[in-house]
Amino acid sequence: MRSEQSREAEVSYQNILAHLEFDGRSDNRLNYATDLAGELDSYLIGFTATALRPVHVSDMEVAADQAYRDEADGLNVRRFNDLRQQFMDVAGDGQNSGWRQSQDLPTKALLLHARAADLVVSGTPQGASPGDSYRAVDPGELVCNAGRPVLFVGERSEFRHPSLTIIGWKDTPQARRAVSSALPFLHLSDTVMVLSIGEDHGDVDDSGARDVVRYLLRHGIAAEAQAITARNASEAFIDAAHARHADLVVAGAFGHSRLRERVFGGFTYALLMQSDLNRLMVG
Repeated sequence: MRSEQSREAEVSYQNILAHLEFDGRSDNRLNYATDLAGELDSYLIGFTATALRPVHVSDMEVAADQAYRDEADGLNVRRFNDLRQQFMDVAGDGQNSGWRQSQDLPTKALLLHARAADLVVSGTPQGASPGDSYRAVDPGELVCNAGRPVLFVGERSEFRHPSLTIIGWKDTPQARRAVSSALPFLHLSDTVMVLSIGEDHGDVDDSGARDVVRYLLRHGIAAEAQAITARNASEAFIDAAHARHADLVVAGAFGHSRLRERVFGGFTYALLMQSDLNRLMVG
């Protein structure tokens, strides 16, 4: 058996970035990220971003346009200050935490600052209209382009050692990266299940899941493999997570760009919409 020190050295979350919504509330994810950082002795970065919505000069006179910009800038400055204070009140203002903010498109800015983190903690957008790229982060773009694991904290969730973590297994590069990126959480979990789901009525090939179980065992993590068949894999996986009261689900995320639209696989889209689950996803 490998030593505790050698296992911790292999994959760790030394730097955790907590994304706070510019609009709405982010209490759950901030508290979760702060408690997780304390558990792992990690450096916690608070982050938020917004961009000033452009107004065509033809829509108003130049003086009115400047007045609009000045007022919007003033409101944004006050909101930035409020969010920074909220972060400092929860995370503290010391050597183990820091604050970043950006006056840029939130998704673009968060993707840039993700380079400073081992793990990004986000959640379901709150307070902004869906698809409002000036005020909210697009979770699909985030998970597919961050180059980091993203933990989407469920609503009303509190950090604790997971009693059960379920890994949604499909033999893809994204799923493989998700498993290795989740190792710090898996070490904290009481029970780990690697779940394969087949979308037909035949036997499910669970050889990949059993290989993952053996892989995890070499990392000092006991896990079990299970396989089920279902007509809809995403619904079956989500139902299994709810039925078993999973504290965390781990999965790869797949999406590809088509013109100016990102198209997601059904499994990825379904998980992104499950705001009541803690989802660790990797693109």
